[in-house]
Amino acid sequence: MDRKMENKGRQEAFDVTRDLLVRYDRPGPRYTSYPTVPAWSESFSEADYRACLGRAASKSGEPLSLYVHIPFCEKRCAFCGCNSIATEKREVADKYLDHVDIELRMLSEALAATRPLKQLHWGGGTPTYLSTGQLSRLFTAVSERFEISADAELALEVDPRVTTPDQIALLRQLGFNRISMGVQDLDEQVQCAIGRNQTEEQTRALMRVCREAGFEGLNMDLVYGLPGQTLSSWSVTIPKIIEMQPDRLAVYSCAYLPDKMHNQRKLDASKMPAGPEKYALFAAARQMFTGAGYRAIGMDHFALPHDELTHAMDERRLHRNFMGYTVVPSSDMVACGISAIGEVGGGYAQNEKKLSRYYNALKEGRFATALGCRLSRDDEIRRWTIRELMCNFYLDFSELKRRYGIVFDEYFSGEREALEEFRSEGFVEWTDVCLTVLPMGQVFVRNIAMVFDAYLKGKEAQSARFSRTV
Repeated sequence: MDRKMENKGRQEAFDVTRDLLVRYDRPGPRYTSYPTVPAWSESFSEADYRACLGRAASKSGEPLSLYVHIPFCEKRCAFCGCNSIATEKREVADKYLDHVDIELRMLSEALAATRPLKQLHWGGGTPTYLSTGQLSRLFTAVSERFEISADAELALEVDPRVTTPDQIALLRQLGFNRISMGVQDLDEQVQCAIGRNQTEEQTRALMRVCREAGFEGLNMDLVYGLPGQTLSSWSVTIPKIIEMQPDRLAVYSCAYLPDKMHNQRKLDASKMPAGPEKYALFAAARQMFTGAGYRAIGMDHFALPHDELTHAMDERRLHRNFMGYTVVPSSDMVACGISAIGEVGGGYAQNEKKLSRYYNALKEGRFATALGCRLSRDDEIRRWTIRELMCNFYLDFSELKRRYGIVFDEYFSGEREALEEFRSEGFVEWTDVCLTVLPMGQVFVRNIAMVFDAYLKGKEAQSARFSRTV
């Protein structure tokens, strides 16, 4: 059996018992990074970040990714966990772009502009909060300082409630080829509960506009675990989404962290499905999407058979960073804007979250670095290991040895012992050559990854800083 058929065969139906869901529903990281943000330090300075950029600059000619954070929204949704600023004062965007322009210049100078952009992503907030003139201005600021590859992935997030046909036409003209639109749920009662009133027609209309403009890579974001969601209402939403035929889907678990995200205090927690009831929503979505021809990708994505994510999954070359699942082989991702996180030169760095501090740093000629970390060799080994499990559900021991000169059974002897619990549950299996996450284990892949997290010790592993794994 070839690898493609083997992987496809592993996505067969399986039953997850209520007992398993209750026992393994714990706080845990989503592992968009390793080490995760709570392990980073404010002692990581601007000088440390510049050193990371210097190391990245030495990789002349290698592809680079760039993330730009646009924090503004007209109104903040109650469920949102992003770093966003709700305001209808459009003039704030011009001042913000002034400073993003400064940061882009500083980044291009630090990197000596020797690396072509293979991936550009604008996130938020709502990037289409910007006018067409402001969108053009931002793209010009990027393209004047970085060489954008002819085959680059250019993507941004949009809100169907505020995005116009003129904006879509401009973005396509600029070369954007992927759009991700927030939907969450089409049920009106759920939308009312989360403060996001987005009609089905608004979503359908934007899909039509994007298709007519020539966009082929369309993604929709759904969220399960929201107040008022039921299997009955969810089973009405999902077929409508399938009918719209997005190329990709992200079906995210609602990360309920009201102590950290104060806007989430508006949510009625008593009406939010949790544990087995919450997982039942995801299981239903998975069954309906795969039944309609979508392939399950990673832990919470789906893609049509023709999509490059599907091919990458089959070939075990799927990657994951702060932009989500990707096939772009960039070794470094730089980021600009408030709260933006970069992964560059063997370290992570996050910008200030407050506009005034971000502005002041750039005015003084400093990067607005608020915290970060420099990866140790052990961090790099564990990061690669966790990513392979989270993305491809497969860890090749020979590749681990080739990259880092280590033997799995020796380096991870303690973890091997901890994995016995998951093997007895039917979550994983291993041979002399590989560790494989089985279909049942894919439901609990965050729990499996936590075994390899050296920063989770005792009570810290149960920290409320993390969302729940189910």
